[in-house]
Amino acid sequence: MDIIKAKEITEVFDEIEKRYGQTWYEIVAVEIQTDEHGEIKAVVKPLHGKFHPQTAHRDVERVKVKETVQDLLNVETLSALEDKVKEYENFKVNVTISDDEMKAFVTIIPGIINEMPTKDELAEALFNAGVVFGIKQDVLERIVNEKMTYQPILVAEGKEPQPPEDAKIDYKFKFLTGDLIEPGEEIPYCLSGQILAEKIPAIPGTPGHTVTGKELPARQGKDFDLRAFSGQNTKIEGDKIVATVSGQPYIDEQGRVCVKEVLVLSEKEISSQKSFDFPRSIMVNCGLDGNYRINSGKDVFIKGIVSGHVEINASGNVYINGGFFGRSKGKILAAGDVSAQFFSECVVISRRSVYSNDYIMNSEVIAGKAVVVRGKGTIIGGKVKAVELIEVREAGNVSEVSTVLEVGIDFDYEKNKTELTHRIRILIDEINELGILCHKLREIYKSVPAKEQEKVKSAIIRAELQRKELIAKLNTVRGEISKLKFVANQEALSKSPRIVIRESCHPGVTLTILGESYKVLYELGPRALNLQAIKELKSRRC
Repeated sequence: MDIIKAKEITEVFDEIEKRYGQTWYEIVAVEIQTDEHGEIKAVVKPLHGKFHPQTAHRDVERVKVKETVQDLLNVETLSALEDKVKEYENFKVNVTISDDEMKAFVTIIPGIINEMPTKDELAEALFNAGVVFGIKQDVLERIVNEKMTYQPILVAEGKEPQPPEDAKIDYKFKFLTGDLIEPGEEIPYCLSGQILAEKIPAIPGTPGHTVTGKELPARQGKDFDLRAFSGQNTKIEGDKIVATVSGQPYIDEQGRVCVKEVLVLSEKEISSQKSFDFPRSIMVNCGLDGNYRINSGKDVFIKGIVSGHVEINASGNVYINGGFFGRSKGKILAAGDVSAQFFSECVVISRRSVYSNDYIMNSEVIAGKAVVVRGKGTIIGGKVKAVELIEVREAGNVSEVSTVLEVGIDFDYEKNKTELTHRIRILIDEINELGILCHKLREIYKSVPAKEQEKVKSAIIRAELQRKELIAKLNTVRGEISKLKFVANQEALSKSPRIVIRESCHPGVTLTILGESYKVLYELGPRALNLQAIKELKSRRC
């Protein structure tokens, strides 16, 4: 076994050709690794040896009004006393009605001889005053029984008009209202002809009444034209909005019910086909495990865990309900956002942002805006790069695994370099497998009868031709990497890119902002780092 180390992958192959010649693939198998210092390492073994690809482990007075009783007996002459006694020998009932006629009060002034009225006499007094609605019979009884005098008591209340109910829409789905579904959120889906929403007609209000019996008119509920709420791929049937295609229901910016045309893949389709190409969105109603290619002109939605050599290319967003375990071969390329529970041993390239609900482990992640890790919130191993922001709870681990976090990158340069490097890793795996196959076929050729040798020989020739084609592709990709040019990202500089550590950053982590790098030698606590902060950390070390 031979080990070759270098900073760039192209240097590895230069050294391999130097040691083993232009036809090295005839002699050895090459395994590309990354060591604990982030350097590229090639493990070279004899072609007949067994090749073991590396794997890794994958988370809410009453106000008493007191009337002063005038001194009824304060008379100037004794002869007037008899008249006063006669005037006040019976009770008086004063009825007061509020200005809006919604309330009526009575005040009892007791008589000297006939002290209190009966309930019927109170009711008669109210009727004579024009109070005919909302009379509180129980209050009248209390006034009599408890001899409530010299205070205004509320005995009747009008009824306000009851408000109407405006016409409204009863939505039959939990519609999408944005471009991105959060991890764990159910993906809505409808069939052609299915009812998406229904108009509930307006209900008029009920009239009210004053205590004097006047009717207070009710308002009518507001109505609307249901056609204003019917959007793309829907139609109106009576008071209902109906889907005209099968797909994903959503609410657009104008508030209209729409349906995105979506290619829906079940376990049946997944088991019988490995490659899918659709000009609109693709929805996979199960997990993926194995070798798959998905190419979508819009969004990709996957219900479940994705593992193995799965390559996803989307012109929109990519949403994975579970996690993405690439086994060093899986790749996601998206023009929009990418969201999953976790990312492990994979390549993720998003022109917008990458969101993880748990962790990113031993992966290469490139984002045109931000990388945000929620929940457990850890990034361990690999390289995570973004133009504007990386936010993580914990970077690295106590084992000091080499981990690279970088912001302020040239997105196109990093995207192309990461894609080409990933292609080289895949080509190397295929070349190694073909090399082992050729070796086994030669051994078989020696042991089979002469009449069978021609078939084995034909298989050897076909495998050799295929291996040569892969070698040619490998050399082409190597040349493309060498032509890549880094361009300073002035736009990123103006946005002041940051790395946000919510809890801790362990030794072994390299932090880079706009090309300024700092390798963490001791554990760092919570902090938000910009270019100036990286420079200060470096100066302290010096």
